[in-house]
Amino acid sequence: MNKSSLCLLPLIVAPLFAMASLKPAESEYVIGLAGQYAPEYAGSDKYDADMAPYFSWRNQTFQIDVVNGISYSKEFNNGIYLGQTLGYSLGRSDDNETWLQDGSRKLKGMGKIKMAMTSTSKVGWWMAHWIGFEGDVIAPLTDSQGMQYNLKLNLIMFEGHNDTVTFNVERNYGDARYNNTWYGVNESQSVQSGYKQYKSGSGLNNTNYGINWQHSFSDAWTGYADLNYTVLADRISKSPIVDKDNFFTFTIGAFYSF
Repeated sequence: MNKSSLCLLPLIVAPLFAMASLKPAESEYVIGLAGQYAPEYAGSDKYDADMAPYFSWRNQTFQIDVVNGISYSKEFNNGIYLGQTLGYSLGRSDDNETWLQDGSRKLKGMGKIKMAMTSTSKVGWWMAHWIGFEGDVIAPLTDSQGMQYNLKLNLIMFEGHNDTVTFNVERNYGDARYNNTWYGVNESQSVQSGYKQYKSGSGLNNTNYGINWQHSFSDAWTGYADLNYTVLADRISKSPIVDKDNFFTFTIGAFYSF
């Protein structure tokens, strides 16, 4: 397996629970399996196919899962919800043989981005049953990789007895430290890798457009398919490690709740 199975999980599961605030959740366990076709790393022109398992437990307030870590959330009757998560970033490798991280041999000499614990603060608002906004701030706790700021719009395009189709747009921002950690090339990295030096400023690093389909086979079984199109911002796409500034990611899976 060329890249981490765990790395594909956020795209697998995030849309699955995007509408959690609409339906008060009783205590439940979820297990699942999904496959994904995606670039070796954001900006790579080579794709990999991977599979990954999933497990979570949640009730109306807390959630523990292999994607987000430990989360606390509070929902209000007016559609506003708040959340706080203690999670992790898996980092990135400079080859494609590491099981726990994205990576490519094209990054040889760039060094590894370490795994880090993170803290995510989230606020969202479902203005109506079919439209919602969400924002979060992600801060590293154990390794200074910089800050992330994300804004998201969710639109429920169709909702039937067994099927739900959701469209979302997400704009992802980083401070200068974050953007340079992932896309910059400092003097030492330039000497080791052969890439030209590059320094990125703070601001937008990508915009993601996604469409998600969920199908309920029964009260317990759910099928899932997700297609995302990501466009890297100019300050990121000009980095010498970026071979392609736009790419697709496709994910399909099944989940069992009990």
